[in-house]
Amino acid sequence: MILRSTYVALLVVTFCGFCAPADAFDDQVSALIEKSCIDCHDASTDTELNFDSLGHDLSDAATFHAWERVFERVSKGEMPPATAERPEARLVGVALASLKKSLLHASTDQQRRVGRVPARRLTKTELSYTLRDLLKIQSDVTSDVPDEVESGSFDTVGANQRISAVHMESYLKAANQALDIAINLDRNPFKARANDFGYLDEWHEKPLNLGGSVTRKLPNHVGYALFRDLDYLTHFQFPVAVPGTHRISAEVAAFQTASDVTAKLIVKDQSGSARLIKAIDVPPGDPKPIVVETFLQPGDIPYLTLDLGPNNFGVFAAGGAKHYRGPGLAVFSQKVEGPVFASWPPPSTYALFRDAEIQSKGDRFEVRSNDDALSTLRNQVADFAPRAFRRPVTDDEIDRFVELAKPAINEGRDLVSASRIVLCSILSSPQFLLFEGEPGRINDYAFASRLSYFLWKSMPDDELFSLAAEGKLSGNVLTAQIDRMLDDEKSQRFVQDFLGQWMRLNKINATTPDEKLYPEYDELLANAISQEPELFFAQLIRSNLSIRELIDSDFTFLNSRLAKLYGIEGVEGLEFRKVQLPANSPRGGILTQAATLKTTANGTTTSPVTRGNFVLTNFLGTPPSPPPAGIGSIEPDTRGKTTIREILAAHRNIETCNQCHREIDPPGFALESFDPIGQFRTHYRVSGSGGFLAAFSGATFHDGPQVDASGTTADGEHFDGIEEFKQHLVREEDQVARHFVSQLIAYSTGSEIQFADRMTVDGILEQSKNNQYRVRDIIHAVIQSEVFRIK
Repeated sequence: MILRSTYVALLVVTFCGFCAPADAFDDQVSALIEKSCIDCHDASTDTELNFDSLGHDLSDAATFHAWERVFERVSKGEMPPATAERPEARLVGVALASLKKSLLHASTDQQRRVGRVPARRLTKTELSYTLRDLLKIQSDVTSDVPDEVESGSFDTVGANQRISAVHMESYLKAANQALDIAINLDRNPFKARANDFGYLDEWHEKPLNLGGSVTRKLPNHVGYALFRDLDYLTHFQFPVAVPGTHRISAEVAAFQTASDVTAKLIVKDQSGSARLIKAIDVPPGDPKPIVVETFLQPGDIPYLTLDLGPNNFGVFAAGGAKHYRGPGLAVFSQKVEGPVFASWPPPSTYALFRDAEIQSKGDRFEVRSNDDALSTLRNQVADFAPRAFRRPVTDDEIDRFVELAKPAINEGRDLVSASRIVLCSILSSPQFLLFEGEPGRINDYAFASRLSYFLWKSMPDDELFSLAAEGKLSGNVLTAQIDRMLDDEKSQRFVQDFLGQWMRLNKINATTPDEKLYPEYDELLANAISQEPELFFAQLIRSNLSIRELIDSDFTFLNSRLAKLYGIEGVEGLEFRKVQLPANSPRGGILTQAATLKTTANGTTTSPVTRGNFVLTNFLGTPPSPPPAGIGSIEPDTRGKTTIREILAAHRNIETCNQCHREIDPPGFALESFDPIGQFRTHYRVSGSGGFLAAFSGATFHDGPQVDASGTTADGEHFDGIEEFKQHLVREEDQVARHFVSQLIAYSTGSEIQFADRMTVDGILEQSKNNQYRVRDIIHAVIQSEVFRIK
């Protein structure tokens, strides 16, 4: 709907007005080049741009990119540099208008001929969710599928995707594993087991140096008390045999304390990796129930433990649990049940064999055809294939897949075996793995798929598919569908995936903070840190808040652990809630959230260059230019320099380095007030006790040099810290919004913004600016734009 008339006008100009040759801009641009550019960018100078050898054939990708870069830098006033003589405004205007016209013509013609979006396939994430939704299973079966190639962009962008024989082999394996789980005709695997704690008897008295004496029996032998955070004693005695949702429960209470104690339920997998599934503060007194339903697969081991904060060595100082009188966790019962199914065989099996009969046969079930086997298979394919391919299928397509099962049927194999041959073929076929479409406007089914994979990371549901079949996905109906999908819990997939890639939060656990420098960091804090940005971004969508909230906000989402890290009082308990930030808080917005700050640090130190580049590239969408050729050989004189500021100042004293550092360093300096785990700081931490008294207290760090978070932006605006730098970013709100719109388009359509897309972006921004760049409105505008409708 939005920009439809603009796009039509663009097409008219493209096909009627752009009949000039590709190098028509040469005459108008050459005057500017001769006047202001050639002295620094010819064959005799060492720069990445050489106008002597740069051609004018814009159908060549490298040539187009070079001229597009020229247009960008000249239109922004970055070239000629400020130190050079400025050309006449008329000369620049004529050159830019001519160059823009030719670039627009070439880009639009490219989209008309070959399409805007390169051929693209399901990403690993999309494949996982699609198999789960299509087959009604819970397991992720894509562990053997190769991870996406790191490209600096979204993994949905077709130009960055790869596909190989290894991929195809992994897709086939994933399809088979998914069908193994979906088709289950064995007896119901549900089991329940409660721990009797007898296995702990030998550990109560075992010496401390052998791992014992950290538990003791409760009075009347009704359970045990735990005094140490550990993973080798308190596991649930339940061998997980079948993947699925399991119910884990326990009864616990704080022990030997008048205060709450934090109980943790953790699941450790076969590789030894652990995930926190529940943390809860429990009071003393009567047992408090903890009940969690979570997905478990064979090899997973749930266990119960407690958190007493860092340096909780009290039980050791007391000589063991028998003599310890400090706080602990009383555990009265532990139980696991599952897998939990509403019916058996599971709904996934019934969904695949809707046209057959499933009967009990002793301890097992069997599938029987109500007609001849081939007819049943044909009905199955006619039902399954349209959902898998996300479009209607022809009779010929159905017949070709059914033909694959004929040899098995002729050999006398059962219906399930023959069916698996067909289903596996469908799930590893190009029609399933690839997004179809020809250059031009996509049809309603392709549009429904693009919409669904944007907001749900999976196939369209029945309602969306039906509306596509009726040709109703437009106008008010489309608006209602977007809202329905954003309000659905599956939209959390979009929040996690988009935010994870855009803000690099999917790399948050790439480094582990130094435990001596940052003893506050533990699994409870790590879990809290990762949740804040997702809850925050989801709130922007849900309440249709302004994009300005990403820059600075008066609220965020906290629990007690994260609030303690931020120095915010009055937040009790481990449950997250929306919190109004104090007026003097340096928090607010996404840049000062611990997740962003941890992601842009290495676990020990922070770098203004790393964080500054992140702000420019990921947040503002204005990445610094790459260093000139050979710049790596230039080393400034850093003798006697002791701080990062002094070293960076030495770099800025070199003109070729200064061009980048004057842009990169300021936002990095502004964020220096935050350490690698996101705490606000006035001094850097230094390893070591820092003196005799500190050493006696067991301190592992002390205050080092004072932090200086002041700086001057590239356009000469001084700031004294993060609060003033945020005010500078607020004035850059238009650019933040532009980048956000561009990122949404790239992520959702599978192609980076192209020159011909600029009118669409400008139109969305113009419309959204009048309403304060509200996030939900922007998502609507992107989906309703013409660029979302073209291949």
